Amino acid sequence: MNEILSVTLQSMQFDMAKVDRVGLNLANAQTTGYKRELVAGAPFAQRFAAAAQLADRAAVPPLTTHVDQRPGTLRPTGQSLDVALTGPGWFEVQTGRGPAYTRQGDFRLDAQGHLVTQQGYPVMGLGGEIQLPHGNPVIDAQGRVFEGTLPGGAPPVGGAQPVAQLKIVRFEEKAPVERLGQGLVTVGGEVLATTDSQTEVRQGHLENSNVSSMQEMVQMIQTLRHFESMQKTAVGYDEMLGTAIRKLGDNT
Repeated sequence: MNEILSVTLQSMQFDMAKVDRVGLNLANAQTTGYKRELVAGAPFAQRFAAAAQLADRAAVPPLTTHVDQRPGTLRPTGQSLDVALTGPGWFEVQTGRGPAYTRQGDFRLDAQGHLVTQQGYPVMGLGGEIQLPHGNPVIDAQGRVFEGTLPGGAPPVGGAQPVAQLKIVRFEEKAPVERLGQGLVTVGGEVLATTDSQTEVRQGHLENSNVSSMQEMVQMIQTLRHFESMQKTAVGYDEMLGTAIRKLGDNT
């Protein structure tokens, strides 16, 4: 296939993937802790160079998906087991497939007093699973979990030790992720612990999605227009080639 047609069709496939992600983002605009998805592809020059070498099309990197990790706004709930993050970072939970990560902090207690997600996956602390026998914790800005409160909901003082500390991790901004559903993701890259100065934990709050419906609609319109332009380019180039072949045939 001619390299121009090859690059044009690749651009159309890229546009279709972007439209799929925009639709997913719009569907989750009201989902707690949802992070909008973005699609990344190879630069145009790299795609064109690879397409020019017809035997080396595998040199074109596949499309990758990553999440926009900018935080969403917070909304108060007043529930002691609702927590949100004000900066970069993810809560770590344990699933049947291993560690997973979420910004959806609407946790609950199971029958044994373990802190779990709404689906029953254990929420991890720095020392492993978190168990709260009394069920009314106070969680400070560093993610330390205390049991028992002072008047006004303040954490215990006077050298009291936390019973656990939430495990909050981070990963690279454009690390490839896989969505597991139910607000959980896995990441294809290195996972690091956050520092106290980067992120604060807010008890009694949940994080809204960082999706802007207006922005997604603008993105969809731009992508569809670009797809139409690439489609016209492919059709026009194909017609031009057909005309050139017919003229060559007439002259022979």
